[in-house]
Amino acid sequence: MTTQIAEHSPSQLIDRAIRDNRLAHALLIHGQNLKQVESFAYELTSKLIEVSQTDDGVDWHPDVFSVRPSKKSRVISVDDTRELIRNIQHSPQKGDRKVALIYEVDRLNASAANAFLKTLEEPPLNTTILLLTTRPYSLLATIRSRCQLFRLPTSDQSLADPRALEWLRSYREWLSDLLYARPGGKETIPHYIMGLYGLIEQFRNIIEAITKETWKEQSQNLPEELGDGERIALESRISISLRQDFLAAIEIATEAFARDSLTEKPNVASKLIDCIRTLESSPRLLNLNMRPEAALEAFMLRTLRIWAA
Repeated sequence: MTTQIAEHSPSQLIDRAIRDNRLAHALLIHGQNLKQVESFAYELTSKLIEVSQTDDGVDWHPDVFSVRPSKKSRVISVDDTRELIRNIQHSPQKGDRKVALIYEVDRLNASAANAFLKTLEEPPLNTTILLLTTRPYSLLATIRSRCQLFRLPTSDQSLADPRALEWLRSYREWLSDLLYARPGGKETIPHYIMGLYGLIEQFRNIIEAITKETWKEQSQNLPEELGDGERIALESRISISLRQDFLAAIEIATEAFARDSLTEKPNVASKLIDCIRTLESSPRLLNLNMRPEAALEAFMLRTLRIWAA
């Protein structure tokens, strides 16, 4: 289901800028959830080219051009970037405006980023460039400085799959066992460790299952001209986006657990701070291509020490 732009900030600012013909030629749209970022960009693009948005997005329109990360390396190459630049030099075919969408713009390699800078400095007429990312500060500062930054507010809990929600419930139970030293006695440490690795294995299985199901559904609606390299990158991105949502949900669940325990255990505030700091290192590990279950294991081993102390 397509997410509609709401009739309040931040969309209200965009609507006003379009109405007053003051929209920047390049917008860096970023937020915590890439799917939310893309949905917003589709809605904005539909307004700019004055068409109705469909569930298939807007890439089908002859005045909309896009580039995505490609292959398992998930980078945007300089050749793909130059092709996009050539395409947006032409006049619009149907309307008065063209739109260029750069998905996961933080995946531009160094050559591609430098090739793109000149286009940002001297953009084609009647063209709006939308740069989409969840990691705006991974971009070159020279690219950010040439764009209007537009941050979407953090959305509500976006991980609604029953399997993931059950995992979060089990995770909270595990935290409770740590904090209140259950079940106690000699069985305590094996109980904690078995629970930890059980959660890691469930995490891996859930990620794989949801990724496979989501890709099966989404792959049926992809443009026919999409290359094999882009398809591989898109499938990989589903898993990456899902991991991001999962880590955000773990943070929310940990904070909720700490708030619920604060009355009985006043020291949980400091434990929560240490735990969230540890969790924040997980995306950095994943960006270094560490296996997701290994990154989760590192977080949970540290969590065990924090909450059981």
